[in-house]
Amino acid sequence: MSTTQNLPLIAGQRAGKPIRCITKLEPVFQRLQQAAHRNHYWATIAVKELNALTTGVLGKNNVYVRPGKSRTKNSNELYYVFLPGLKATVVRWPDDQFCITELNLDDNYFRATEQYADRTRMGLYRAFRDKDQSAWDLKPVPDGKVFRLPGRLVAVADSGYENADDAARYTIPGALEFLGKNTAGVRESGCDLHFTPGQKRLGGLLRYNPLEVNTSRASAVQLAATMEGARDIKNVSWVADFGGSAVLTQAMQILVNKGVKLKGHTAYLHRPRTSPAKALRLAHKLELTLNESFANTGLSLRGTLSQFSVAGVRLSNKNDAYNRGHHAQAWFKGTVAMSTPVGIAATVMGGAQAMVVVGSIATAIGGVGVAYSIGQSLAEDLRRRFKL
Repeated sequence: MSTTQNLPLIAGQRAGKPIRCITKLEPVFQRLQQAAHRNHYWATIAVKELNALTTGVLGKNNVYVRPGKSRTKNSNELYYVFLPGLKATVVRWPDDQFCITELNLDDNYFRATEQYADRTRMGLYRAFRDKDQSAWDLKPVPDGKVFRLPGRLVAVADSGYENADDAARYTIPGALEFLGKNTAGVRESGCDLHFTPGQKRLGGLLRYNPLEVNTSRASAVQLAATMEGARDIKNVSWVADFGGSAVLTQAMQILVNKGVKLKGHTAYLHRPRTSPAKALRLAHKLELTLNESFANTGLSLRGTLSQFSVAGVRLSNKNDAYNRGHHAQAWFKGTVAMSTPVGIAATVMGGAQAMVVVGSIATAIGGVGVAYSIGQSLAEDLRRRFKL
């Protein structure tokens, strides 16, 4: 019998691909299972996701290959699996078995929930206005369940904050922008906050594709579980702030792969640091109900072009509120953004045709009526502004 077959078998005993681990990791995996048997929510998810490796690694968004290091010295395939509270390094052998060679477990992660109070742990928190309405008080939600209230707001924070309290202070105001003037419910009943610990912000110009941001994968697994658990709560709003767009987009991809639908829910990206186009396509697959404005990209030229790239998809989707009038307004705002110093610099760096590109996209999507739409839409906007 080979040495590999002597290693502990932790999954796939009855069906699927055998999943083993090196001998010294067996006690660690047993601790994980014990936490799951104690009904620890995230431990249960971690064990479930490890067991899911019995069906292979294809289509799993918590599994990734590190560029330049996709194989071991023995030429075996090498994968990294992000799970709630841990990261696993997995080797695929030539006989199609998988072996966990490293399991980095947060020793404090699976402690009793009453010890879950240092505001630095990944996951969901309840946010309430304090007595003088000047700040947010937080309470950890160990089971990751959204408060069962129709119209619940869930803010998805960026990384880079010292703790969840700091994240709430800067994230929730951005999320409230989505609600406009209808914030009374949040001020009375609070909202939920999904927190991702880490020293650096997520996404950015060099990591603009949200599905390639590796530091948010474990958080996305948790958020996906939270979203799936909330699918029968009416009108939940999932609002990502800055790099939280990477976490939300990856969670949406996980749900799409699982065939989950979130009918009646909605999503919004506030100043996203990753591509809103990726998130928009996934939102349609999840059957989310989207407002005319799906993302506020500010003066980001890349964000503007990203939204324009899916404008045709939005216009052709009969369930999407986006229409030609709103598209014309978005086109106009995009040209204004390019007229700023940031936009001018981006235009110069990208060639002098950036404005022409946006105009061409607008015309191609809108057809011959786009000029009329722009005129009518701007006229309406001026009437509102100056009460004409």
